[in-house]
Amino acid sequence: MVHCGKILELYFEGVSQRTISSSTGHSRNTVSDVVHRAKKLGVVSSNDTMTNSWLEAFLFPEIQAIEKGYFPVD
Repeated sequence: MVHCGKILELYFEGVSQRTISSSTGHSRNTVSDVVHRAKKLGVVSSNDTMTNSWLEAFLFPEIQAIEKGYFPVD
């Protein structure tokens, strides 16, 4: 499971993506993908209401659908 909340929290504190990658145990590509999607969707800071499961569903809705057995329409 990707810890989107922790990744974004560290990123908004000014920590480099490489450091975030080593401290969270995720690849640099995963960290970059989370940060890129957050910027694209207008997330500019993290707060207590943004739980990790909510962030995953918000940033990666297609993954949530596939896990439930639904596949996106081409």
